[in-house]
Amino acid sequence: MLKSAPIEAHQTRLFPKNQGADKYIINGIAARCDWVVLSDLQAPQTALVKRRSQPPKTVFLSLRAPFVAISYFYYEVLPQLTAPFVLVSGSEDITVPNQVDKRWRAFNGEERAMIEGILAHPNLIHWYAENLDDASQPGMSPLPLGLVHHESDATPDLVDPTPVPLKNRANTVLCAHRIRDGEQWAPREQVSKLASTQWSSFCHVINEEVSLEEYFTALHQHSFVLCVEGGGIDPSPKAWHALLNGTIPIIRSPGLRAAYQKFPVVFVDDWSADSLNEARLAKWKEVLQPWYDEPILRQQVMYKLGLDYWWDSITSHYMRYVVAESVSDPACTGQVHHA
Repeated sequence: MLKSAPIEAHQTRLFPKNQGADKYIINGIAARCDWVVLSDLQAPQTALVKRRSQPPKTVFLSLRAPFVAISYFYYEVLPQLTAPFVLVSGSEDITVPNQVDKRWRAFNGEERAMIEGILAHPNLIHWYAENLDDASQPGMSPLPLGLVHHESDATPDLVDPTPVPLKNRANTVLCAHRIRDGEQWAPREQVSKLASTQWSSFCHVINEEVSLEEYFTALHQHSFVLCVEGGGIDPSPKAWHALLNGTIPIIRSPGLRAAYQKFPVVFVDDWSADSLNEARLAKWKEVLQPWYDEPILRQQVMYKLGLDYWWDSITSHYMRYVVAESVSDPACTGQVHHA
């Protein structure tokens, strides 16, 4: 019997969408932030929720209506941020700072200038971004999207608290993903073809759509699962589901490597025929198995899948800034005053 996860799982996505910015239920990482900037494709397209009266230390920027949201934040919200703050953006597949998702247009010159202006703002301490597309961008860090709870944070995700041990699973790879029309989905189509041909000796392909519970049952039959980008460059929620169910994700997300390398996952440079073979699978499983089967290491992985871990990472940037400013202040008497 599958049960709900024993942690408050990390999530960046807000719902319900397409009903106006004022209809969103603020939960997940957004609910931890002092100010929340909401956006939507339907009117009203923007809304600002100030969850504390004092200047915010953390601000969440929803990119559901990305182009409207960036402009609103830059012209209406940023001028109000008169004290140091950490910015968190997400809740949509659009990428930043370059916007490479093919389902949306590219940022125009004005929008690129606004993003540069946000990054250069004297009060911005750091920007944590879902679907970060440039790992080398100074001042930005990737934030995984985690799980997706539609409509309410009360919606449970089915997760087995005691998954089949990795050592008892076949050294095989599950390939199960949606493929839609359009260039955005080409990587998944390419991987499905490889899984059915060159990788067929160690891959199991599910072509039809299955329920979440059926998918999780299939996860427990394999040691690995292919988490191919398509609906955004972030491999989650599939990678999150895999980790929660004790299955090793195989991913390619250069901009998000800094976030996902905190987990026992496999990175590939590209989705080509020689990226996977049986010898590599055996070696990867040998190296990563303790993180799935040893209780203490498994507990560490589960903690990093939770909201508290990522919130601590975000707020630590603020606290390091406060400490650094206190130490560098000539008027400092030796005491550090935490905000």
